[in-house]
Amino acid sequence: MKRIAVIGAGLSGLTTIKQLLDEGHDVVCFEKSGDYGGVFNKQDSSYDNLTLTVSNYFMAYSDFVPMEERYRFWSKQEYREYLERYVNRFDLLPTIQFNHSVTSLKKEGDQWFLTSQCDGKEHSEAFDSVAICSGMFVHKKLPQIKGMEDFEGEIFHSKDFQNASAFKGKRVLCVGMGESASDITSEISEVAKQCYLSLRRYPAVAPKFVPFQKDRFFTIDASWNTVRNFNNIPKFFHKQLTGGIFKQYLKSNNPDIRLRGEWIKKSGSPGSQVINKNERVFTHIVDGKVIPNLTGINRFNPSGVTFNDGTQIEIDAVMFCTGYEIKFPFLAGVEVSNVRDLYLQMFDTNVGDSLAFIGFARPQQGGVPAIAEMQARYFAQVCKGKKRLPGVAQQRHAIKSHTTHWESEYSITPKATGLVNYVHYMDLMAEKVGCLPQKPSFWKDPLLSIKLDYNPIFSAQYRLSGPHSRPDETKRFLKSFPNTFSWKWIAYLWIARGLLKLAKNNKRISLLSDAPLATS
Repeated sequence: MKRIAVIGAGLSGLTTIKQLLDEGHDVVCFEKSGDYGGVFNKQDSSYDNLTLTVSNYFMAYSDFVPMEERYRFWSKQEYREYLERYVNRFDLLPTIQFNHSVTSLKKEGDQWFLTSQCDGKEHSEAFDSVAICSGMFVHKKLPQIKGMEDFEGEIFHSKDFQNASAFKGKRVLCVGMGESASDITSEISEVAKQCYLSLRRYPAVAPKFVPFQKDRFFTIDASWNTVRNFNNIPKFFHKQLTGGIFKQYLKSNNPDIRLRGEWIKKSGSPGSQVINKNERVFTHIVDGKVIPNLTGINRFNPSGVTFNDGTQIEIDAVMFCTGYEIKFPFLAGVEVSNVRDLYLQMFDTNVGDSLAFIGFARPQQGGVPAIAEMQARYFAQVCKGKKRLPGVAQQRHAIKSHTTHWESEYSITPKATGLVNYVHYMDLMAEKVGCLPQKPSFWKDPLLSIKLDYNPIFSAQYRLSGPHSRPDETKRFLKSFPNTFSWKWIAYLWIARGLLKLAKNNKRISLLSDAPLATS
């Protein structure tokens, strides 16, 4: 048993506590606020009308899937209630020290010395290992634009947005097109005198629900993107399917759907970039409440901005929805600005296995909680001595190879922080944890065999076997979920997969080792 510190009691921190406790470790979590849940805490939470863009089964932890609930998108309050049930079910509260802000973390010998501040008093203690789970939504990223210091209006960042009341009757420029930006821009446009939207390129914006079979719809994260066998065939097939679906938008009778189709077409292949799963703003664009400019801002002046196409507008306020920087100001002697520089996007090769960064890998589809949980399971085993990291040279080779792979796969947005293929990364980590689902023979259990290969990879799959498994309830859950693909499509994919194997032409290899990764 080791004494382990967890920094942050957000979505990643909570599951890290739980996985460490499962392996019998002594855990102390330091949370700077007075509540758990990160952006879902009760004291300093995200904006009022937030609805998640990842469905409930993908936002759930593998050992606490709400199987009794219908498949849907949670509101902010509903997800908070889920976290409360999780914390209470596994008795996590006794491990959390609230209102403790970590001010210093440094390694001396084999120990980590952590200093925290609470009520103006500092306290230091030693730990064997540390998990940094402080999250990606802490340090605001503001662009440096010429003339910005001369702007006489108000400047905001999306982190501080709760509702649109402060923008009533004003001329507002919103910058950026992430998922929260779509909500924030839409809400501001409802009360503003005029709302503008500044982008530098066409984004790929997918709907929350997509049609697969006649009269049947699935959430976007339960579609082909999170199906194991579909992700193990060359990207050509992905492009054909996604291209065919998105082309249908251009034929829609709804102008907002047609506009979204036009933007997707101009953005490039959706499978090669960050995907925005919040289409809300398009209704406001076609209604004229939001005026977009896709050339980017050239400069500010005291009363407004000039875009790169020469268009000038006057504004009273600007809302930057421009994301966050990864910073760890409390961490001494370790510099991390890009999580892709870490082994498995977790471990710094200069430090070793006693320090892990958990929850910073970002799936193109699927949820961060599931990935953070898998990382935490591996870290807990490493701390226990059940698993060992490969040698430093092999780790560094894997880092270089994996980075090349991800940047090639997501070639349109290669520098997107921590972006990974959910299926490949989860299977890679599951192989290391020892919980990769073992597919039964088709003749022994045909339904489960098909579900594992051709249905969404909910995190529950990784509780079928291995440490702390829950096989019976997991099998019932997986078998009860309807097929994403029709039986005809399953047959096509099965044949295509077999032909590719015979032809030895499958260049997309599984990410189940630290060997070099090929791309297709």
